[in-house]
Amino acid sequence: MTPFLTRRTLLTERQEALLEEIRAALAALRTALHRFGVDVAPGDMRILDDTITHLDELFLLVVAGEYNSGKSSFINALLGAPVVAEGVTPTTDRITILRYGDTPGETVSSAFLVEHRFPAEVLRRMAIVDTPGTNAIIRRHEELTHNFIPRADLVLFVTSAGQPFSASERAFLELIRDWGKKVVLIINKADLLDDAGLAEVVAFVGRHAEDLFGMRPRIFPVSARLARQARDTDDQALWEASRFPAVEQYIVTTLDEEERVRLKLLSPLGVARRLAERYLLAVEDRLSALREDVAAIDNIERQLDLFRRDLTEDFERHRAEVANILNEFELRGIRFFDETIRVSNLFNLVRHQQEISEAFARDIVADVPQQIEARLQALIDWMVEKNLRMWQGVMDYLRRERAVQQRSGLIGEIGATFEYNRAALIESVAREAEKVIATYDREAEAQALTAEVQAAIAGSTLVGAGAVGIGTLLVLLLHGAMLDVTGVLVAGLLAVGGLYLIPNKRRQIKRQFHQRVADLHETLAETMERQFNTECDRMITRIRDAIEPYTRFVYAQHELLLTTQRDLSDTEAEISRLQAEIERR
Repeated sequence: MTPFLTRRTLLTERQEALLEEIRAALAALRTALHRFGVDVAPGDMRILDDTITHLDELFLLVVAGEYNSGKSSFINALLGAPVVAEGVTPTTDRITILRYGDTPGETVSSAFLVEHRFPAEVLRRMAIVDTPGTNAIIRRHEELTHNFIPRADLVLFVTSAGQPFSASERAFLELIRDWGKKVVLIINKADLLDDAGLAEVVAFVGRHAEDLFGMRPRIFPVSARLARQARDTDDQALWEASRFPAVEQYIVTTLDEEERVRLKLLSPLGVARRLAERYLLAVEDRLSALREDVAAIDNIERQLDLFRRDLTEDFERHRAEVANILNEFELRGIRFFDETIRVSNLFNLVRHQQEISEAFARDIVADVPQQIEARLQALIDWMVEKNLRMWQGVMDYLRRERAVQQRSGLIGEIGATFEYNRAALIESVAREAEKVIATYDREAEAQALTAEVQAAIAGSTLVGAGAVGIGTLLVLLLHGAMLDVTGVLVAGLLAVGGLYLIPNKRRQIKRQFHQRVADLHETLAETMERQFNTECDRMITRIRDAIEPYTRFVYAQHELLLTTQRDLSDTEAEISRLQAEIERR
């Protein structure tokens, strides 16, 4: 049979354009949901795909309601023949799509879907769907009906005059409303009540329906049983008593070609709006969680920046103290040379070099190496302690995040995988931080850092480190400063007699000593700065590497969700525009 909406005689040029715009909006929505990923709820993508697939199908009139409300008898009365099974127990266990056919026949499409052909004139204009009753003991029947509702272009909801608009019926009507479907209410078994009682039921149903839908839908009280009898006996009076002519007139006349096209165009937009709104909320929930994560990561980065700034400031303080120690050493050395390198002391300069060297070591070098080593060691210990506190800060945040995860749980079907991945990453990073803290050995860390500083000093000054410590290295360097210049002095004095050159030589030696100490200070300062910057970078990199999987997940998800949010918002706006235009027609 030629699809309803592809018959060019039935569609105006603008209607065809609207159909293509609807198709494009649904495709855009599908792309956005695909980007949302595996967290799209089971069934939602199938519903959207079905909606796209059935855009060109014949108008679909779905008859729904609770079991024993008389759905099947209503359909048989409408078709004028016992086409579908009736009974007081749930008899419809499959979705039955009734289509026009010159010869009655049945095609089983799947375990839960059957197509029935029947030569009823009304089926030339639309397909009628008989659905399993809801609120029955067989929950699979209700699930089938729920899943089929999104395909409906119009829903005839059948309720019983004996128990109209029950709580379970209201819940099912909410589902129909949420999918954006137009609903017509059929109050069956009207013959069970007198006119006053029926009027009361109609008013009751009307009030509750208006409260639910925000407007009063069409309501038709009928007796499908009397209508069937009237058709079978050709009894016009009984036909009028069944009140069926009004609903038949609505289906045949009011649902004319133009109205069916209008509802057919609105139907997929209702489905699309529901899905767009649903996943916009899900995206906003995710973004809310990720905003907290981004803020936390930014906070960790600020703490790392503060960590580096604190280390730099403390390093500058320690370096200044080392400079002061060397300056005082130089001043003592200058005084030593002034007092030692004199004409009156020439004999001692020539004969007692060992004693002079020992005096320099005892009085001038004194505990300078130990002072410098103490400054370096204090900086190393502080750096190690600061590193541990930084790890503990990361751990405290992750511990709080895990507590929040445990309290809030997952957010249900939508977003479950996202929440699981996020929680798993937080847990993984937390375990890594716990492991670092549990195995953090301050002494070992300090020893390792001391060894690296020692090696750096030795390498920069071309002094073999061997197994000696920083203090011993500094002793060698400081003694070297004195021996270099005094050795030159003695050699010069011995070469020329030196008696008249001693004052000049003393000035020369003092300049050389000053330069030697300055070079030592510069080398030591540069080596310290380079090494401590390297260690600072290493500490920060280790923390960043530990949280990097979590950070990468957060920023990647944040970017993806912002894109998805924009696309869903644009699609929702386009859906609203199309709905408004169709409603105006």
